This record gives sequence, C-alpha cells and structure tokens, in this order.
Amino acid sequence: MIPARRLGRLLMLLPSTRMGGTERHTARLAAHLAERTRISVDLAAEPALHPSLAPLLHDGVALHGAALGWDAPGAVEDRMPRQAAETRRLLASLRPDAALVPLPWPEAGDGVLPVLAQAALPRVVLLHLAPEAPPPEAPPMLGLEGAMLAAVSRPVARRAALAWGQPPGSVVVVPNPAPRPGAADRDLARAMLRSAFGLVQGAKLLLFVGRLEEVKGADLLPGISDRLPVTLAVAGGGPLRAMLDMRAASDPRGLLRMLGPVADPSSWYAAANALLLPSRLEGAPLVFLEAAAHRCPVVATEAALEALGEDAPRLARIAATPDAHGIAEAAEAALADEEGTAARVAAAAAFAARQDWNGATEAVLALLRAAMLKAERMAA
Repeated sequence: MIPARRLGRLLMLLPSTRMGGTERHTARLAAHLAERTRISVDLAAEPALHPSLAPLLHDGVALHGAALGWDAPGAVEDRMPRQAAETRRLLASLRPDAALVPLPWPEAGDGVLPVLAQAALPRVVLLHLAPEAPPPEAPPMLGLEGAMLAAVSRPVARRAALAWGQPPGSVVVVPNPAPRPGAADRDLARAMLRSAFGLVQGAKLLLFVGRLEEVKGADLLPGISDRLPVTLAVAGGGPLRAMLDMRAASDPRGLLRMLGPVADPSSWYAAANALLLPSRLEGAPLVFLEAAAHRCPVVATEAALEALGEDAPRLARIAATPDAHGIAEAAEAALADEEGTAARVAAAAAFAARQDWNGATEAVLALLRAAMLKAERMAA
C-alpha cells in the first residue's frame, strides 16, 4: 500500500516575464498559503520579476530565480526545453511534495507540466487568461490527466478545457479575491491628488490602470480622451507607452495625463470619478475588484467583465460598443447618472467584499489536497 503523502513543501512555478495581475495574484497567494498553514512555500520565477514580487511575499515564502518565462528572449523552439530543464533542476534541489503552476496563458507552462507529470508530482494548474479559439487538432501532451485544473472565471475555464482537450466541466473555478481597502483617509487622498492635477472643485477625473497594450484597450485611450472634456489619468507601462506619451504631449487641452507605473493605485481610485476598463480580453480583472473595493465606479467593455456574466451591467456601466466612441459615451453617461452610478458602486463593493483571500486560499488548499489524493490513487 502506498503511504499517504503529507503536504509539507509546495513549489510554485511562475512562467512569466512581466509583472501584471497574474503575477501579483501569485505572490499574494503564496503569501497567504505560507501565512495560514505550516506549508513551506517556494516560488520560482524569472530573476527580473523578483524586485516586484518580493514586497508582496510573506516571510514563509522562499523566492528562487529560474528561467521559466514563456516569453523570454530566444527562439520559440527553445522555450519548452529551457522550462523543462529548469523544472527538473528545481525538483531535484527543493524536493517538493506538490506543485502549483499559475499560468498567464494556456501554453505558458508547456515545458513545465510534462516534467511534473513524469515525476508523478501532485499538482494544481491555475489558468488566468485564455482567448476564444477553436480546439487544437490534437490535445497537447502535458500529462494533465494527473493534475487538478482550475481557472479564475467560468469563461476561462471553458476555453481552457477546449485548449487542453479536456472534458467540459473538468476545469474548476477559483475566483480572484479582492483587496481590502486600507485605512488611509479617502477624502484626504482624493483632495491631494486632485489638487496636484490642478483640478478645480467639481471637475471630473477618469482613470485607466493597467498594462499599456492593445489587449487592454490602451490604444483607445487617446480617442476616448478626444471625445470627452474630462481629465484622463493613465497609470501603467508597456509597449504603447511611447505612443501615449506623444499623444499626451501633443494634447492642446492637457487632458490626457500619463502617470507611468503606479505601485499602489488605491489613492487614485479614491480621486477618480470612474475607472475605464476598455479591455478586449480579460480573465477576472483584478483592477475591477480593486476599484470596486475602493468604491470607484467602473466603465467597461463587455469583454472586460465577461467573467461577471449577466451581473456585469449591475456592477459597472457597460459600453454599447467596444470602441472609443462607445466607451466615451458610456463614461459620459456614468458621470451624468449619479443615482445609477451610486447603485452600481454599492453593488460592486458588496460583490468585492465577498471575494476574499480566505475563500481563495481555502479553495486552492482543497485542490492541493485533491491532487495529493489523486496522485496516491494513480500510484496504487
């Protein structure tokens, strides 16, 4: 009889090359797992991410450098062998009892997952984002039949099952948790930031927080700004930063304002009259949960809040069309409809309050326990 395994050491393998929602979620999850349990947590990630990951971690999490990034420089055909070699090295040196693989994209762990399967290691795969796409002609050989599969929303779970050739319903949903608002004086933060922007009493302020790339709809921001006589503050970095900087510099009204990357946008949620979410694809956007928790109204495309399903219009103002005109029109309506916007803010804040780290951590622990049992049955 195979002796029951004990989960004393967990290895988290993060195949990312940049800091975003997936990466922040992973660091916070590692911290909560270490804080709430006696599990030793090892987080392996590209060294370039360590300065951003480290402040989010708990003392019980050990951070390890590993060349796991799926988008790291080099030929595409080198990605899987590089990931596989790094995974073998980590398994040999750390000897974990189980693994958790957070994926920013379905194929991001294609070099990691087969090695974990070959090692018969109990494992949980947590997917954060997946595009709508036809299923592959042949399912990828990743050894997923031995893994517990999860995603951050129902749409991502459905698309993950297709991409991985798994049965419908085989990918469970672990919703993203919302942050808890800090104890800072909201009115003071609002007044200070609006004063720094030179906004007079009653002036409106819109906010964008996120990576400056097309999938996030950042290319639409100049067009949205052109259509509204309102200051639009843009927080983030990414490939469209230079274009947006140029557009902001050439704006004769001075209404498009670039903030650069902002480590903690909490004060900006307090200062803004609404957050814009013009994304073309999202999993379960943390920026929405952050804004909701801080009682900042949200104006979004349908795609941005797909994870909320039929509840989305109750929690945010949804643009009729996903272009600059439609988003600007929705923002204008949200600013004018104080009663309707207040109702959405209250509903969104209540929703965010239900999405807590206690629930998310317990859900992941349950999946890890199920993975341990599954591995024991397969070994028997």
